[in-house]
Amino acid sequence: MEFPARRWIRPQSRTDAGGLLDRLFEGRGLRSLDEREAFCRPNLKQLQSPKAMHGMSEAADAVCEALRSGKRLAIYGDYDVDGIMATAILWHMLRAIAPSAPVRTYVPHRIEEGYGLNRDALDALRADGIETVITVDCGVSAIREAAHARDIGLELVITDHHELHPSHEVPVARAVVHPRLPGEQRFGELCGAGVAWKLAWMIAERWCGSERLPKVFQDRLLTLLPLAAIGTVADVVPLLSENRVIVARGLTLARSTGIPGLDELLEAARVADQVDAEQIAFRVAPRLNACGRMGHPEEAVELLTTADARRAAEIVAKLEGLNADRKKEENRIFEATLDQLRPQLASGTRPRGIVLCDDSWNLGVVGIVCSKLVDRYACPVILFTRNKDVYKGSGRSVDGVELHKVLAACKEHLLNFGGHAMAAGVTASGPDAVARFAEAFTREVDALLPPADEQRPPLSIDSACELGELDIATVQEIDQLAPFGRENRKPALLIEGARLTQMRPFGKAGAVRHLELVVSQERFGRPSFLRIQWWDGAQHAASLEKNMRLDLVIEPGLDRYRGGVEPNARLLDLKVAAVESRR
Repeated sequence: MEFPARRWIRPQSRTDAGGLLDRLFEGRGLRSLDEREAFCRPNLKQLQSPKAMHGMSEAADAVCEALRSGKRLAIYGDYDVDGIMATAILWHMLRAIAPSAPVRTYVPHRIEEGYGLNRDALDALRADGIETVITVDCGVSAIREAAHARDIGLELVITDHHELHPSHEVPVARAVVHPRLPGEQRFGELCGAGVAWKLAWMIAERWCGSERLPKVFQDRLLTLLPLAAIGTVADVVPLLSENRVIVARGLTLARSTGIPGLDELLEAARVADQVDAEQIAFRVAPRLNACGRMGHPEEAVELLTTADARRAAEIVAKLEGLNADRKKEENRIFEATLDQLRPQLASGTRPRGIVLCDDSWNLGVVGIVCSKLVDRYACPVILFTRNKDVYKGSGRSVDGVELHKVLAACKEHLLNFGGHAMAAGVTASGPDAVARFAEAFTREVDALLPPADEQRPPLSIDSACELGELDIATVQEIDQLAPFGRENRKPALLIEGARLTQMRPFGKAGAVRHLELVVSQERFGRPSFLRIQWWDGAQHAASLEKNMRLDLVIEPGLDRYRGGVEPNARLLDLKVAAVESRR
C-alpha cells in the first residue's frame, strides 16, 4: 500500500490562532459561546414539537381512533436496526397507552420478501383480522402496495424517512409522516426510529389531549429514547441537530430502560456502563443486523418487545452465533469480489464504479461488503446475487455521488430500486440486465467522480496541532464534541514532522496484526511524546525506521490503564517526511 493511503483534505482556514479546541469549534461553524454551549450540552428542550412534522397530527389521530375503537393494529417495520428499533418504540408506546389493545408487529424476511411493504404480507395481515397498519422506516415509495391496502380494506398510516418514489408521488394513506416531504425541512435527517419516537410522543399528547403529559408517559418516552438513539447511530444519519440530541441524551439512559432484551444485548456486546456511539456502531448494531442478514429479524423485534430475561438470553446467544456466521460469510464474499476485480486492477485501471454479481452470495451480507469496497476504491459499488427468479443487490456510495439519483438514471435496466443518497437496494431481471445496468451505472458514476489520480478515500483534517497541545485536559475537552458519527466525526488532527522513537507490534497470540508507534516532537527545547495505535499496521513495520520524520493524521483519545490516564491516539494515515541518519 502506498502512503498516504487517502486524499488529505486540509482545513480551508490555515490559521493557528487560539487553542486547539477553539480551532475545532471554528471548523464546525460554532463561533459564539451560545452555539458552543448548545452543541456541547444537548438537551431535550432543543427538540421541536412533533406536531410540526408533516402528517404527524393526522397519524396520531388515526392511531388513537384505532385504539379507542378496539381495532386490531399491526406495526410493519424494516429488517435493519433502524426498522427494528422503530417497531419496538411504537409497540412499547401503544402498550403503555392501551395495555390490552390487540397490537402485533410484522417485519419482512430480508431474502424471502425483501424491503418494505409487500402485497402478500398485507393480504396475510388482513386475513388475520388486522384493520390498521402503521409502517415504520418503510412505505413512502410503496405506491402500488398502498393502493392494494386500500382495496382490501386496510387503513394505512405510513412513517418513513427514505427517498420518495422516483415520480415524487406520495402513497394514498390515512396519513403519511416523512421528514423530507416537499416544503418540510425542519426534520430532514431523522431516521426511521427518530420519526417513530416523535410519533410515539405525538400519540401520547393526542391520547391525553394535552402537551403536558402525565409522568407515566414522560417516563415511557425517556425509556424509549435509547432505542431511537441506537437506530440513529446504526442508520448512519448525520449526528447534528435533533439527531445529536436523541443520541447524546438517549445513550445516557441506555442502561435504565427496563427492557430485558436490551440489557442482555449490551452485556453480550461488552458495552461499558458509559455507552457511546462507537460501541453502538461496532458492537451492538452488527449483532442486531445479523438477525436480519442471517436469520429472521422477528427474533430481534421479540428481543426488544416481549422477551423476558430468560428468553432474552436465548435470543442474544443466537445473535452471537449468527454474527459469527456473518463475519465468515462477509470475508468469503469480500475475497470473491477481489478475485473478480483482479484482472482490472492488474491492468492499472482504477475502478470508476463497481458492479459485480455471483449466484452464491448471501443477499443479507453483500451490503457490508459494498461498504468495504467503497472504503478501498473510493467509488460507488453495487453487488448482485440471485434471489429466486430475479437478481437482487445492495449498493453503497461516496460523498458527491447520490446513489438514488444514479439509479434513477439507470432505471430502464432495473425492475425496482429504492434507498437514499448513500445506500440503496436494487432488483434486475437476470445476468443480461445486470450487465447492461453495469455499463450504464459506471458511465453515470464516472461523470460524477473526481479525476482518477484524485480518486482515493478522502480524509478531512480538522486542524494541525503539536504534540504538546494534546494534554489530558485538552483531550477531555475534545470529548465534549461527542457523540461522534456522520458529519460530526472524531476530530482528525495533523501532526507534522514528528520523530518515530519506538515501534512495537501487538495483537492476539498468533495474530499480531497491529503496530504501536511512539513519536516525539520538541518545542522550545522540551520534548513531548505520544503513543499511537495503528490497527492492521504490523504489515507495514518493515517500511518504517527509527528516527524517521513522519506527518501523521490521528484521532486523539485517552488511555486508561491500571488507574492511570494518559493521552494516546489512533492512526488514520501517515506520510514519511524525511529520514535522518541514526546517531
